[in-house]
Amino acid sequence: MITSIACTLHAPIDPLKTIEENHGMAFPFKPWGEEKKTRRRFILSIDGGGMRGIIPAWILGEIDKGLKEAGDYRPLYSHFDLIIGTSTGALIASALSIPTEGTSLPKESGEDYDVYSYETKRKLIFRTTTKRFRGSIVRSSDPSSFAGFYMEKGSEIFPQKSMSAILGPIFTDKYSGSEYEKFLRTLYGEHSMDELMVSTALISYSTDNGMIFPITSWNTGNFKIWEGARASSAAPLYFPAFSKEYNGRRSQLIDGGVAANNPSLIAYKLGRELYPDTDIFHILSLSTAAPVYKSTQDAGGLTGWGGQITKIFQNASLCLTDEAMNAISDVDYTRIWAPVLDRKIKLDETSRSSVDTLLKAAERMYSENATKLEGWIKMLSKEETPDSVKLRVRRLPSPPPEEAHP
Repeated sequence: MITSIACTLHAPIDPLKTIEENHGMAFPFKPWGEEKKTRRRFILSIDGGGMRGIIPAWILGEIDKGLKEAGDYRPLYSHFDLIIGTSTGALIASALSIPTEGTSLPKESGEDYDVYSYETKRKLIFRTTTKRFRGSIVRSSDPSSFAGFYMEKGSEIFPQKSMSAILGPIFTDKYSGSEYEKFLRTLYGEHSMDELMVSTALISYSTDNGMIFPITSWNTGNFKIWEGARASSAAPLYFPAFSKEYNGRRSQLIDGGVAANNPSLIAYKLGRELYPDTDIFHILSLSTAAPVYKSTQDAGGLTGWGGQITKIFQNASLCLTDEAMNAISDVDYTRIWAPVLDRKIKLDETSRSSVDTLLKAAERMYSENATKLEGWIKMLSKEETPDSVKLRVRRLPSPPPEEAHP
């Protein structure tokens, strides 16, 4: 369990110092002897889809707004034990709990959110000691700005005026990998994956060994956040593969959407590894509204299958993930999807009309899933801060023996 080493890092908090200087972090503990409850974990999963990322980005802004209206002012990321994203979903997942110093992401307004917790240890058979600490849930980037980010920065990610963009990916990838990397480094700075303030996984695919490659905040710490986002969003034909040396070997990494555009099943696997004593995993899966692919035309040979086989594979993969997630007994799976797009929006469509279409689709998506999403807001607002969330820690005096734990 992550919590077994949680309180080994303690440092006084100086509000005048940066997050790098106040680097002591810990996880909140529950007091010894607490009544056994159903052990729950909460996971956020975000699909890939290029500019269609506007849809889950807008919905996350609405969830954050709903929590605040319910009186819950904790940062959005601090409601989850694991956040996972593929491709454009990886960009959003990375932004949710990143320390914003040194980035170009707008920081959420307000002070860091203080919580109180207790660390109780049994020393001998009948003796216990209790230490009290106050921790701050650090403010990260502002979820309400995520949809605006796509509107403002979409043309920087997909510069339509480049020669290869005009001619198409015939002899080379459509967009420059180096220019995209400059953009990501400006966006995320030089923060490492292990600096993310809640467990996070960005899904990529290794072409040199044919395996899904999760870039995580707990075991791929030598990855910068921008590198993880770059690898997860290296869509074939659009961007070149991302080359990175890891564990003594160099891997060629491409967009995780080739294998898991909806990464919920991988999220469950990773969640089970991180939190093996969990009774139930609540998984909120946000789609990018990819339309269901249907075709009634006869198929035969390259001329018949060539234009549709990839779309069939992609659609089948999404269906398979939903079927698998709904069949797992210890999972409460909520998939947010609706047929809100009249046409398929390409990954790199950045025109004003396309953006307006996506914003309207996001509103319709929320409306058609309002009961589910409002149920999640209500559930999250009632839950205590998960012990998986990193806190800045300030040690307080131990309480007197008669003081009851909150």
